Amino acid sequence: MKADGALVTLDRWGRAALPGTVLLLFVLLTLAPLRAPYLRDALPLLPALAVFQFSLATPERLPGPLLLAMGILLDLLLGGPGAPIGVSALGFVLIRASVVANRPYLVGVPFLFQWFGFCLLAGGFVILVWAFTALWTWTAIDPVPAVVQYVVVVVLYPLLAPLLARVRARDPLNVPEPSRGTARPGETTP
Repeated sequence: MKADGALVTLDRWGRAALPGTVLLLFVLLTLAPLRAPYLRDALPLLPALAVFQFSLATPERLPGPLLLAMGILLDLLLGGPGAPIGVSALGFVLIRASVVANRPYLVGVPFLFQWFGFCLLAGGFVILVWAFTALWTWTAIDPVPAVVQYVVVVVLYPLLAPLLARVRARDPLNVPEPSRGTARPGETTP
């Protein structure tokens, strides 16, 4: 009986740590050197994809302090001298807040609708980071790398989202209500 209790506890800890671990993995993956000529800096939006997907499935497992820490870590790893620290954290928190506010409209809908929602939020994230960096450094920044990042993450979304959505099977919004579909013809529900 003790082994079952330990396994249940280990399972609970694993489920609680999964979103943060995947987010950390995606933050570290942004440093991966790509040998493609125009895609060298194209991965920094992968953490935003993880934030979007886990906010759909289990937003309580992505608390604000975790998002702030991961965003600051991403800014420290990618930013050079004079780069704004915390802009990615702000973007992560805004993505999570937007998804949580619109969660009933994003969960249980066709995949294309979720993809469209992600495209909108990722576009806002790119504009936010680009604008804050341009204002902070007070220089004109070429928007082409930001657009390339956006296009790459939008193209990668259909490949990575189903893998990250595996946790959504236990999402309470996807469980049918017991009263749904049980009324007989002519009956009304209170």
